[in-house]
Amino acid sequence: MNKLPLIIAITILFMASCQSDSKKYTTVDSSIMSEHREDYKTPDECFTFDDNNGNNGDLLIYGTGSNRVLGKLSYRLSGKDKNYGAFYGYMKGDTIIVDYKFQSEGVYAHREVAWIRKGDQLLEGYGDVYEKNGDVKFKDVSKLTFGKSIIFNKTVCK
Repeated sequence: MNKLPLIIAITILFMASCQSDSKKYTTVDSSIMSEHREDYKTPDECFTFDDNNGNNGDLLIYGTGSNRVLGKLSYRLSGKDKNYGAFYGYMKGDTIIVDYKFQSEGVYAHREVAWIRKGDQLLEGYGDVYEKNGDVKFKDVSKLTFGKSIIFNKTVCK
């Protein structure tokens, strides 16, 4: 019995199932702000994070009205890979909740990020999360803890 057709079929199925979905995220990443590119050439607000221990980051917010936000975010954390990407989400009172689509070492990922505004600072929120279809989301946004680690300070936009 010739097993060659079976081996070829299994190989094709394996290659198709292992195909990277980075194209999906690349399309989403490049299109998040594309429809607003002309309107949002410069950010409305800029923030930086630096703990003087090799951990830092940048956060640019482009307001869209109607309590929606777009922006760019990058983290450079000691001992971890740099990641950068774009986010979109909403503001509710002094809290900002966004979906952050980012790249780290050539791999695209997606997670929810939250900040609470305290004066000229944005305090990042942490809490229990779950993963569904590769997306990391908070289990309960109302139970987040803010300001224990990453605090972004408002700065002049360049």
